[in-house]
Amino acid sequence: MSQVVQGLRPNAARAANRAWNSASLQALRRQLRGELLKPTLPWHQATASVLAKLRNPFWIQDQVGGLQSTGWLRGWSASASRWAIAATCAEDLAAGVNFARENNLRLVVKGAGHDYLGRNCAPDSLLLWTHRMRQVTVHEAFLPEGAPTGTKAEAAITVQAGTRWLEVYEQATRAGRYVQGGGCTSVGACGGFILGSGFGSFSKRFGSGAANLLQAKVITADGVIRTVNAHRHPDLFFALRGGGPCSFAVLSEITLLSHPIPQRLTVITGGVQANTDSGYRELMEAFIRFCPNNLDNPAWGEKVGFGPDNKLSFTLTVLDLEDSDVRSTFEAFLQPFRSRPKDFDVQPAYTDLPFEQLWNASYWDELDPSMINRDPRPGTPANRFWWASNQAEVGAFWNSYDSLWVPAAAMRDQPTAVAETFFEASRHAPFAIHLNKGLSGEHPEAKARDQQTSLHPACFDAIGLVVAASKQQYRYVGLKGHEPDLQQGAAEAAAIAAVMKKLRELLPDSGTYSPQTNYFQSDAAQAQWGSQYPKLLAIKRRWDPNNLFRVHNGVGNIKPAEPKPVS
Repeated sequence: MSQVVQGLRPNAARAANRAWNSASLQALRRQLRGELLKPTLPWHQATASVLAKLRNPFWIQDQVGGLQSTGWLRGWSASASRWAIAATCAEDLAAGVNFARENNLRLVVKGAGHDYLGRNCAPDSLLLWTHRMRQVTVHEAFLPEGAPTGTKAEAAITVQAGTRWLEVYEQATRAGRYVQGGGCTSVGACGGFILGSGFGSFSKRFGSGAANLLQAKVITADGVIRTVNAHRHPDLFFALRGGGPCSFAVLSEITLLSHPIPQRLTVITGGVQANTDSGYRELMEAFIRFCPNNLDNPAWGEKVGFGPDNKLSFTLTVLDLEDSDVRSTFEAFLQPFRSRPKDFDVQPAYTDLPFEQLWNASYWDELDPSMINRDPRPGTPANRFWWASNQAEVGAFWNSYDSLWVPAAAMRDQPTAVAETFFEASRHAPFAIHLNKGLSGEHPEAKARDQQTSLHPACFDAIGLVVAASKQQYRYVGLKGHEPDLQQGAAEAAAIAAVMKKLRELLPDSGTYSPQTNYFQSDAAQAQWGSQYPKLLAIKRRWDPNNLFRVHNGVGNIKPAEPKPVS
């Protein structure tokens, strides 16, 4: 590894002033194949037309200063970088890394802009914007560089740093393959999702996104473009597979293992409404007893929600099971409540489809147009869409967000205690358990891959991940008439805190999923990575000794965050 000069860093303000002068910027511009741009927040002095466009996640991604989240109550607010490199190749990214290191600049990286914790923006920073790097390459037989003789080639897909999951799924489906990615079509495929572990709807079958990473082309803190895999720089490869975004290197492209495409998918939506508190408590315990024996396996995924309205809601996915098997399994849970219509209103909906149609907007137009939102702009690809359920995350100002894993053993061995805790927590605010984000029922083949990553060990024993969040949508700090309501936000954040406090009283040692963690997470190193953290920290110190790559509560940058006062 090339040596990075260590020692005292120059005065930050003086170095930044020197970096931003016209001669330095012109020298940087000459090194680039892409452009050097001056970012602004797209809602700065926004007109009614711009405010309407801010409801389209793909339009936001086309703006150099665009972000899907606009801030976090008492935590962070969106800010535009001083300058941005609109990169088109790895060499552009390397030029940006070198410029930031040599001038002691804050460096941030943004692809699709989905990060909840504000780790893709910073004032007075240099932004590496990867949006224009969206090439996808399908491999029938891929061998990582440096693999020993006799290594078996595997089907794989290589994606550049700005690629969205929809673009990957389209190419994979045409090839009769599937890659394990995120459910949201506009999320980046080569960024924080993979680096932060990456759980998708089918992770119990195929594993985490991090586990499916075969190789990465990266730029390390010394500005060198490197190929990283299990055979070349295996320590850095380990850190990239779950160690968190923008802490170890900048991604230029990644290669992901691909799988034969599943044949069928069943989606179960709807819910069960209990008419009394006691009925809801009974319903919860029935589900908690049912779940470990029936849903904790590679076929089932997605979530079940709870809340003050006494409704158990569900959006569940089922892979490659016959419709009769899906219905018989889930109806075994529902039937006792169907038989008591005065106490419970049972309203499930079953949708069956060929898996190859999952990412086909035209298919959804025929089957259920309410499931998707299309990008209506002239000239956009005909299949560009996002799920209607993801609309709520666009333009979100977060009051609070938190998560913790629920051990499968707790549901199996303490169903009454878990049910009582869930019920008491649900009196404060809604929350959901995401079954696809716990790996206790994971397919053995996938688990073998996941155990080679830097995921928090608690996820392997978890039946799912509880997520509780509160937001104000289309709220922008500094935009008159569209500011967040700080008092409302504080009240809702307190309710989320009450939910998580109750759950952690029962499950005190459960970890958190780092892409969906609390901005103010206490003991953030242990909570996000558990026993993996010391190894990750040692790798960080080797590859980034001067801490060029730093993000809030990332490896090597764990600091207690005190909430700012609400005024």
